[in-house]
Formats: sequence, C-alpha cells, structure tokens
Amino acid sequence: MKPPAAPRLLYLLPRYDAESAEHLYHLYDFLRNLQKRVPVEIHVERATGPLPKDPPLHPLRIRLPALRLFEEALVFLAARLRGIEFFYVHYSYTAAVAASIVVRLLGGRAYYWNCGMYADMGPEPGEPWRRKLVFGWNCFCINTSVRLCTDFVTGTPRMAEYYARHARIPLKKIIVLPNFVDIERFQAVDRDDARRALGLPPDRKAVLFLHRVSHRRGADFLPGLARSLRSAAGPLTLLVAGGGPYLSELRRRISELGLQESFDIRGQVPNRDVPVFFRAADLYVMPSDVEGFPRVLIEAMAAGCPFAAYDVGGVRDVIAPEQAECLIEAGDRPAFAALCERVLRDERLRRAWSAAGERRVAFYSQPRVLNAFVRMIEGRPLDWPSFFSREAGE
Repeated sequence: MKPPAAPRLLYLLPRYDAESAEHLYHLYDFLRNLQKRVPVEIHVERATGPLPKDPPLHPLRIRLPALRLFEEALVFLAARLRGIEFFYVHYSYTAAVAASIVVRLLGGRAYYWNCGMYADMGPEPGEPWRRKLVFGWNCFCINTSVRLCTDFVTGTPRMAEYYARHARIPLKKIIVLPNFVDIERFQAVDRDDARRALGLPPDRKAVLFLHRVSHRRGADFLPGLARSLRSAAGPLTLLVAGGGPYLSELRRRISELGLQESFDIRGQVPNRDVPVFFRAADLYVMPSDVEGFPRVLIEAMAAGCPFAAYDVGGVRDVIAPEQAECLIEAGDRPAFAALCERVLRDERLRRAWSAAGERRVAFYSQPRVLNAFVRMIEGRPLDWPSFFSREAGE
C-alpha cells in the first residue's frame, strides 16, 4: 500500500467551533475536500469543543497573541524543516508574521488572506477611548503582515486596490481568490418549511438582517427601515439574526418606537442554520458601511433570496452586472428604504433578482474556488475576468 504523501502545505485557521456563527464555518468542509487534492497539515489558533477527526486539526496552546507569535514561529519552523514549502494563513496577523519570517530565512511561500476595510474600521459611537488604541494597533499589525508575506490574498479586484493603497504594496504582490459557498446546503431547504420552522405567518413579508449587530453594519438603521416599510409595504417581520455591541440598544429603540410587532430578534445563529433564514426571507438587507467580500451576499444568492446592499468595498465585484440596481450609495438611507419598498411590492422583481443571484452564485461554488486555490498553490493564480468568462461548472 502506497504511504500518504508528506504535507506540502500548512494551513492555519484562527478559530474552530462547530457552533460558529462566523464565515469560518464554511472553511471546515473546504479543508476536508482540500485534503483530497493537496497534502495539507491544518493548525488552529483557538478551538472550542471537541476537535474533528476529518479533517484532523492541530490546536495551538498559547492564547495571548504576543506570546502566540513565538509558538507559531516554532510551528512554522518545524514544518519547514520537515519539508513543508507553503504556508497559508487565514486572517491571523501573528501567524502571518511568523510564517513570513520563516520563509524569508529558509525559503518557501507565505500566503496571507485578509479581506476587509480595516483602515475604515475605527471606534464606533459609544465605544471606549481604548478602542482607538486597538484600532491603531490592528492597522499596524495588518499592514506589517501584508508587507512581510510573500503573497497577499484577498477576495476581489477592488479590495486588492484597497490593500495596495492602504498597506502601500504593489498590486503584483496581490492574488485575488474569491469566497465560496456550498450551494447545495442552501438549496436543500424548502422555503415553506423554512418559514414554518421560524414561525413566520404566511401573510407577512420577511426582511432579513443577518450580520453583526453594530453601527458599522447598519443595525441602527433597522428601526427606521421597519417603520418606513411597515407603512409602505404592508405587514412585515424584520428578522434579526446576529450578535454585537448594538443589540441591547436596538432592543431598547424598538420598544421605544413601539415596533415590537415588526421585529423578531433571534440573536446569534450558528452558520450551519443560516440557510433556513435566507430561504424564509423575501429580502436580505445589508446597509453596511464597510465590507470586503461579504459571504452573506453569496449565501443569499445560493438561497435564491434577493438583496439590497450598500455599494462598499468589494461588493460590486461580487455581484453580476444585472444586479447593479440592488446596490445603493453608502449612507443614502432614504434611497435604501425606497429600494426595499420597491422590491417588497413587486413579486416579479423579487423573482428576477432571485434568478440573477442563482446564476451568479454558480461561479462561487466550493469545487470551483477549490480548483482556483489549488492552481494558486501550483503557481497559477486566478485571473478574475476569465473566472467569469468560463462556464460556472468548471
């Protein structure tokens, strides 16, 4: 029997949690399938609950970032001495720095993935002054990680330009690799079953906000949006799924404005359960001031749920050209509310936008992006225009 090939790739995750509400949940199945294509060793900075056997994970022991950097350096050094050539770090800037130092000394490649408008994510209203220090430190760490790694990976061309501008690195150093979604996981849920599971009355439209509940993501706009839509589009339920710093204030404002009947606040939802929410909704809303490559949009597309969103970060790169009217200039709340009203009133428009999303999301299928990931490791990074010019089934 032929022995398994020695790993040539070390992949580092910042967290593992089977109950995770974060986008990291998508990566667990991705890594299982990656192991079938590329010999890979997977390490994780923080793990919650029992670790899976498939794929096997190697948890780090140190939690404090300043000290964890040294543990990660030792992990990467030992891996490089065992012949592992490639390190891929998802989000963690301490691991990105450690991997980059090792490959600069001993050769190999250090890929660092990040995709967010980090330079625009300063303290939110009401946050303590020390958040300014944290914000400045995070910007310094991300800039350092981006500059040190041999290859920086982000989700869209617009975000590549964003990082080139803010981190002051050449565009030729940046690789574009899109996010992905398990389309079947979202399409397997029946819409009527989803609405019954969530207790949504058949005569009420459902508007979904599934995101971090914060000012930055537009949560403070939700009461005004609900009041506007209630008077214009008839009975509706604004379904809020997520946790965050604005959640208690949101509950207070809803009560103060007498909007309790218009809201259903579910709190944080494990990502494995989010297909039910998208399938039940008539419209997904993302009035967010900062985004990179929001996976929630391709989750909505996979579920056939039309959406309205602010045109920020890499959002316009993610959608199809015929979906451009789903986007509103950031901060224009009256226009956003008017767009939502229009969509809720027009069933044919909702169906058209749903169909456009289902066509577009085929490009972001997990197998397709997995192929692009493997090509990147082989030295053949994705060409974004050709990615959309080919058949989605490739």
